[in-house]
Amino acid sequence: MLNRDMYLRKLLLLSLIAAGISSCGDVQLESGTAAVEEMSPRFEDQVADGAELYATNCAACHGTNLEGSTLGPLLSGYTFVQRWGTQTPALLLGNIQSNMPPGGNENISEDDYLNIVAHILNVNGVDTVSEALTTASNFEIADNISQVVAQRERSEPPAPQGLTVKGNTEDFVKFTPLTQEKLRDPDPADWPMHRRNFYAHSYSPLDQINTENVKNLRLEWVWNMHEGDSEPAPLVYNGIVYLINPGNVLQALDGKTGELIWEHWTGPANRQDMRNIAMYDDKIIQSTTDARIVALDARTGNQIWETQIADNRQGFSNSSGPIVADGMVISGLTGCTRYTPDDCYISAYDADNGELLWQFVTVAKIGEPGGDTWGGLDNMFRSGGDTWITGSYDPDLRLTYWGTAQQKPWVPVSRHMTIFDYGLYTNSTVAVNVDSGELDWHFQHVPAEALDLDEVFERVLINRGNDKLVFSLGKHGILWKSDRVSGKFLSFTETMFQNVFTHIDPETGAVTYREDIQNAQLNEWTSACPSSAGGKDWHSMTYHPPSGLIVAPLSQTCLENAAREVALVQGGGGVGASRKFFEMPGTNGNLGKVGAYNVDTMEEVWNHQQRASLHTGTISTGGNLVFVGDLDRRFKALDVNSGDVLWETRLGTSVQGHPVSFGVDGKQYVAVTTALGGTSPRVVPGVIATEITYPRSGNALYVFSLPDN
Repeated sequence: MLNRDMYLRKLLLLSLIAAGISSCGDVQLESGTAAVEEMSPRFEDQVADGAELYATNCAACHGTNLEGSTLGPLLSGYTFVQRWGTQTPALLLGNIQSNMPPGGNENISEDDYLNIVAHILNVNGVDTVSEALTTASNFEIADNISQVVAQRERSEPPAPQGLTVKGNTEDFVKFTPLTQEKLRDPDPADWPMHRRNFYAHSYSPLDQINTENVKNLRLEWVWNMHEGDSEPAPLVYNGIVYLINPGNVLQALDGKTGELIWEHWTGPANRQDMRNIAMYDDKIIQSTTDARIVALDARTGNQIWETQIADNRQGFSNSSGPIVADGMVISGLTGCTRYTPDDCYISAYDADNGELLWQFVTVAKIGEPGGDTWGGLDNMFRSGGDTWITGSYDPDLRLTYWGTAQQKPWVPVSRHMTIFDYGLYTNSTVAVNVDSGELDWHFQHVPAEALDLDEVFERVLINRGNDKLVFSLGKHGILWKSDRVSGKFLSFTETMFQNVFTHIDPETGAVTYREDIQNAQLNEWTSACPSSAGGKDWHSMTYHPPSGLIVAPLSQTCLENAAREVALVQGGGGVGASRKFFEMPGTNGNLGKVGAYNVDTMEEVWNHQQRASLHTGTISTGGNLVFVGDLDRRFKALDVNSGDVLWETRLGTSVQGHPVSFGVDGKQYVAVTTALGGTSPRVVPGVIATEITYPRSGNALYVFSLPDN
């Protein structure tokens, strides 16, 4: 284990996305040029000074020209103007001051912040302002963009739209509609939804590839994808692979050869990722990064219908796709960090035409059940409760199960609340009736969450005898077990070292925070393990029915966190915290861990630990294998019963996304993607384990199989 002095010296800064903007670079911004004597600066002077500050402190993540990268979102062009054009410089300034840079802002002057804002506005076309920016500048940003630039930036970006490659899957295989019955009981050769079945097992019953012959696994074909942030989860139905790419690009490929059949650019074109898609009947159903849902013909890629989930101009977006349950397209929503009158919700739409059926709001309002858990805040300032990971579904109970994210900002004092203002229904499991959209039950895992350790991830549904169970595992690294009929808490286990809670009640699951976390004040640093990279993050775990094991990809890092002041003002909000990261004590420097847990006893059966962090979900198969990939470009097969590594290969760049296994003409395949981006689970381990390197491009889909002989 690295000693305390060593890993304290390695406290590191992370790039975070907050209210649509993030910052990374040095721990502190360098001071800008001082004003000349007593003269007030001109806007042009602020722009010049801001350009130097930006180049030094921001360009490494956001790009020299504010174009964004896999480490930070773009701060220019269509997406920026769409989100911030109706806001004021004062509001933009407040968001940056409240949220960036993550490493702390104690020595950053207000003038420095104003200069950077001036530079950002100037790059976006604000070329003249009658007077220098101040903290009270209240003009709408878009109104001061020159006409030519405004026309260009408010139009769709210069990229293809609609079908760019024409083809028909029926040229390869006869198409049969994907019915509710087929989704409920998938053909062993198919992987027709994210995590393969309604219960989110990420398990394939195929056993042609097994513990005896996996050593012979070889590359069958590879398909280069579009560049950008990507955490993709392919679907496979009837031998056709459906693949989501960065920038809202959807492709259909022949599963045997990798030949492209059709490609559809839904837009907007950007570098943002979308984790997964859904399929139902004759449609591929895609969420977009600007909070729409689009249905395409699965055979041709032609658009059938489109609907809007929420207003992207208010910061709402999607990063995960929907689940389709009994003809209803059920979607989550993210970007619920800003103070707006609009709600954050789970919503359902008719799969035939996109018509809205219902919404379940994830934040309790004044006068509603749970409305008294928000410390008396006005409804506008009750922020958070995002549902940025796709839920699961029990077709017998007709309940869909979702995890909700924490309150925003991250620390109670920043949101003008206390640790006893629980904030329903954040950081909870919510079971929603699919017929009515009404809440059936909820269980709040961590009330008043205070460290950006959300419990939003997949809910795995498991039947053991007569017991109907639901399992979840979040950033705290705690595996939770509950009755999915009633929501009653049953058990938990800690999958790694944690020091956030001094006690977890074994009867009720109620948690008790450390006293210093309970009482954290503005600008006070508080340490905690695990970090906001997890624990467990977006990488889904698998349930292997033959062995009764859950096998989870885990991350072992810690953080220091300090709250910032966030004003209660419409359009404001964000995450409001500074953060630093370090290795987890007792891990011997191993950031990645695969852990296997018996679902009956909740005991750890085995674990595999390694220096490189894990960047894919785990899948398991009927061949008693678990597949997983990591930052160091390695894709591995482990024995599900022992954790022994039986096979591995090294790919073009970091292995990231959600593996799948499928069959075509009696032959089993295993597919995985390489990708970049991935938010804090990538950046935190990547800057701690600096010796691990990988190319900064190379998004691709790799497909493996056994030799024909």
